Amino acid sequence: MLLKELSYYKTGGTCHSLIQPQSVQELADAMGQIDKNQTRYFLLGAGSNSLIMDAHWPGAVINFSKMNQVRIDQAKVIAEAGIDNSTFATACYDASLAGAGWMYYMPGQLGATVRMNARCYGGEISQIVDSVTVVTNKGVIKNYSGKEVFLGYKSTLFMSKAEIVASVEFNLTKGDRAQIRQQMDSCRTDREDKHQFLYPSCGCVFKNNYDVAIPSGLLLEHADVRRFSTEQVEVSPYHANFVFNKGATAMQILEVTLQMREAVYQKYGVWLDYEMEVLGVIPDDLQKRLQEKRSQDFKQTDLALLRTTGI
Repeated sequence: MLLKELSYYKTGGTCHSLIQPQSVQELADAMGQIDKNQTRYFLLGAGSNSLIMDAHWPGAVINFSKMNQVRIDQAKVIAEAGIDNSTFATACYDASLAGAGWMYYMPGQLGATVRMNARCYGGEISQIVDSVTVVTNKGVIKNYSGKEVFLGYKSTLFMSKAEIVASVEFNLTKGDRAQIRQQMDSCRTDREDKHQFLYPSCGCVFKNNYDVAIPSGLLLEHADVRRFSTEQVEVSPYHANFVFNKGATAMQILEVTLQMREAVYQKYGVWLDYEMEVLGVIPDDLQKRLQEKRSQDFKQTDLALLRTTGI
């Protein structure tokens, strides 16, 4: 199976082995074996925040699509890492539980949503998580409280620690079904109005920089990044932080995003951090460009004009 068949962005080649555990224990067993054999691996949920390189991956890929169970007991919800965000939000709605409506129509799976402390439409996953069960890279099952996991904006313990979100426990509250439905419909309508699902993408390529106080999409818009679009790679005409795959290779997509980041730095002195994760075999020269860090050199006059006028 080609990995692009599992990836939201529709990139990715072959791999040495594809592992699809069906429970926390199966995941732990798989990680124990990977550790024993010293096998290279990467994790792949829905791939909605990832760009997978097209070269053959000479290791294992762990995919969570079969870990998708959710159990609800009054206000207590336990969900596995592979459940789709929309499916999770719908299950909470069906049980009249408030707090997860903002996740409706957000591409991706719960494990990655927790790992990156995802947020949108005024919601953030850290606000509703009670505890997280993880599997270490050696196959050990551990538990953390929500307070231990979340470190800040799109930052968690697991982004620097070799531990895998396996299941998540929530303590939600009863809510008004009509209000929850209204929130869910609003999220869906907004994403559809922004044409986010026209072509495969990874959502926002770059994080917002809150020191700038201007969304990255607006910085990209006014840095004229659509000039980098090609027949295969299109910077969305509706949201400049979305990059569509219209038949491109992963390398072609990545090259466009690097040009976008450079354009923002040249115009505004803002060095954007990637939100998109790049997985697989990455050539050394490309890895160096991806990991490059530059000092922020804010062009305050131009930024102030953009804050006040949006032009």
